[in-house]
Amino acid sequence: MERTIVTRPGIGASARILQFGGLEMARVPLDQAFLIIVLAGSKLMRWGEQECLVEAGQAIAIAPGQTFDVTNRRPHDGVYESLWLTWEAPLIARYSSGVQAAGSVEDALLLPMLKPALMQAFEHARGALADATIPDEIAAHRMLEVLLCLAAQGARFKPEAPATLTQRVRTLIKSAPAHEWRGPELAAQLAMSEATLRRKLAAEGVSLSDLLVDVRMSLALILLQSTDQPVSQIALDAGYESQSRFAIRFRKRFGFAPSEVRGHLRSNTPAAQSGTLRRA
Repeated sequence: MERTIVTRPGIGASARILQFGGLEMARVPLDQAFLIIVLAGSKLMRWGEQECLVEAGQAIAIAPGQTFDVTNRRPHDGVYESLWLTWEAPLIARYSSGVQAAGSVEDALLLPMLKPALMQAFEHARGALADATIPDEIAAHRMLEVLLCLAAQGARFKPEAPATLTQRVRTLIKSAPAHEWRGPELAAQLAMSEATLRRKLAAEGVSLSDLLVDVRMSLALILLQSTDQPVSQIALDAGYESQSRFAIRFRKRFGFAPSEVRGHLRSNTPAAQSGTLRRA
């Protein structure tokens, strides 16, 4: 059993998450549509005045552009484990208009029972994403099969609304998180002046510097959960040559050290052994 993540540009990604100990991760942005299946332990998600507990054997479908406080809690004598699929916006737009369903995913929707057809389609999609010999078009159709199965269970992803400027900037940064992004370059790619970019972002309640840090730290969190890469390599992937500076940024953003995501500092403590949660 190991952490894995695979990505197909323009189609989507899949990951296996393993986490020792309990941490509450605050304000986790999920920019794309997600389907998360919990295999062991449980996942608690909070947003606004709502919350949803996903137990082992259940799943949650998440609409794009949401932000959650997330707690992954491991079973008493085991490790939290989940699988997820995510679809890129063009694929959702390409297929969702032709999918009919009784309900749609507005923010997050619990799927308490997973039908065999959905699980089979899920595994086929994960396999297609990971198999480089399978053409992109076939991988896309395997991902579509999952969308069709979700629709049959009353969970249809709607085409995304036009992206806000914040979302467009996030997408650019995510395309090359280790790049030394500067205001003038981002503004040029968005066909506006740097002053206009900063003014419009301020109107949406964010700053360019905070946005850059948030995208990089969110990527680092995913890599810590879904890969066994050393923290030093994840720091580089997130745009930090200094591991110590990366760790400081990460702790400031989430409230705990990068190593704690994998339980390296907590696996022998009573709290970690019992799965007790630590609030970030």
